[in-house]
Amino acid sequence: MPTEPDLRGISVESEGAHLRECEVDGVSIAYEVTGEGEPVVLVCGCGQPAIAWQLEQVPALTAAGYQVVTFDNRGVAPSSSPPAPYSIDDMVRDTLGLIDHLGLGPLRIAGYSMGGWVAETMAIRHADRVRGAVFIGSCNVATAWEKAITTVERDLARAGHDMPPLFFATETLRYLPNHELQDDTVVDTWLALIGDQEPWPNPGRLGQYEACLAWSNDLERTRAWPSISVPCLVLSFEHDVDSPPARAREAAATIPGARFVEIPGASHLGVFTHGQAVAAALVDFFTSL
Repeated sequence: MPTEPDLRGISVESEGAHLRECEVDGVSIAYEVTGEGEPVVLVCGCGQPAIAWQLEQVPALTAAGYQVVTFDNRGVAPSSSPPAPYSIDDMVRDTLGLIDHLGLGPLRIAGYSMGGWVAETMAIRHADRVRGAVFIGSCNVATAWEKAITTVERDLARAGHDMPPLFFATETLRYLPNHELQDDTVVDTWLALIGDQEPWPNPGRLGQYEACLAWSNDLERTRAWPSISVPCLVLSFEHDVDSPPARAREAAATIPGARFVEIPGASHLGVFTHGQAVAAALVDFFTSL
């Protein structure tokens, strides 16, 4: 799954939240807990820093009366980066370890992109820990594009070449809808935001790409969708080339009782470009449980 926008340079104030760390099988996981109420866990996408949730989703969920847990997956600082490769199962164990550390009972969980695969696995294998799950831009049979581009990204990380910051910025921007890429104002705004961020270093970059590629190439995993017993929302974006709405809708149809929502005008970057719509969908679903 391609790298999500690197927002480490953005300063976001989150009232009542303090960065903490816990150890899970020798891996340090950095996390924040914001607000009070029934718990919601948000799981990041590939390369996504947890601070990105603070732009729209955390404020909306805490305003709705939830306690929100966000954390950086292994491989993204300030969490630690053990040697590659990683797997989705590794990140599921990290998530469970954090939940146990916090002493949380059955909870609501939402994951974006790669994080959606973590949430999906939680719903399948650990249904007793999940009250409801949201899969954002993630629940689908992998596309040829997704497998090809993730192979390229994995191979670049494996080669260990130093890439310029602008490479990583344009790697993110290519996921915008084509009509937005033709708009200089849109592109310049994004470049001003992420164009000079430090490159994502190994072993975290290689580790997460290995996890993503293994998942995308595993068709067997899709056969578990009909076994999901917890309430689910499959949240899709109109212009998402990684998780196209048609494929996400097909996946949702195999999950008993699952809801399907498509956000118009959004691409795979919809969590950032259409953050309010994503937040509203999360609040609406979670409050219905």
